[in-house]
Amino acid sequence: MSAETVTTIIRRAVAEPEFRGLLFRNASAALAGYDLAEAEHAALTGLNAENFDALAGELEARVSKVAGAGLAIGFFNHP
Repeated sequence: MSAETVTTIIRRAVAEPEFRGLLFRNASAALAGYDLAEAEHAALTGLNAENFDALAGELEARVSKVAGAGLAIGFFNHP
């Protein structure tokens, strides 16, 4: 599974309302061309406006937390 690909799709859906609409209406068309595991495809196909907002918020919180940890590690390892 590729968490990076799923993150890319979610971020694209946040940034591009047209893509987000396509994802909700016709997920298979929206996801064409992305290399997804069956479970990832199934999860993204099951999205709707309500659970998408929750997923996007959770994803951004995780990314921010990881990025913050990376910055802290870089700060403490800086000569």
